[in-house]
Parts: sequence; C-alpha cells; structure tokens
Amino acid sequence: MFRPTSSCLSALTKRTKRVQVQLLKDFPQFQFHTGEVVNVKPSLMRNFLHNYNGARYILKETDIDQALLTSAKRSRASAAALLKTTESTVKKTEQNVKKAKQVSKEENKTPETPKSALNEEITIENVKIPGLDL
Repeated sequence: MFRPTSSCLSALTKRTKRVQVQLLKDFPQFQFHTGEVVNVKPSLMRNFLHNYNGARYILKETDIDQALLTSAKRSRASAAALLKTTESTVKKTEQNVKKAKQVSKEENKTPETPKSALNEEITIENVKIPGLDL
C-alpha cells in the first residue's frame, strides 16, 4: 500500500509574525491612509508599502512621527463628520421626495364610479340578438 512520506506543515511564525509600520503615503487598494500605524505582514511591507518611500518600519515607540499621526486622526475625523452630514442630507431629501409623492398621489385620486354591467342601462334596443328582429 501507499504510505505518505511527507506531510504539509506550515510554520506558526510565518502565519502570525507581523511588523509595525507607519504609512507615509495612501494605499487605497489596502485601505491604508497616510499617517496610520498598522501591523502588516513582512512580505506586504517589502513588496508594496516600502517601495518608493511609502512606509517606514517602527522599531520603537519613539520612531512614530506624532505630527503625521495626529494629522491622520484629524483627517479621519473630518471625513467621518462629512460622511455623517451627507447621510443626514440624503435622508432628509428622501423624506421630502416621499412626502411629495404622497401628496401627488392624493391629488391624483379622484372619486371615480366603478364601471360595471349592472350600472349601465341595458335595453332591448341596445342588445342585438341574431335571429331576433324587433
């Protein structure tokens, strides 16, 4: 019979090791913004972030550029406030549109009499029956 001679193992350090970096540029494809301090895989740092001075390694807490970090926090806060205001204005306009539609529906509704065969005046003169000559 066949006996497996090798097994597939993955090193735990490969899966859990992260490095702390501070971003110097925006990376929208990874949803990272300038000034943030993030923990990323070393391969991501080597292959994408560190290229063309896009990020730098943080070895100690003193390596963090505080001015860049505070500007990033401020920009995120202002973006959140802007998003909140736009959402509120969108909700208000949607409510106004709904109210306008309701008003227009009420105006368009006119009491119409239902048309049915029972309401019409049917006489023998109106009805044509083949073979019956009156």
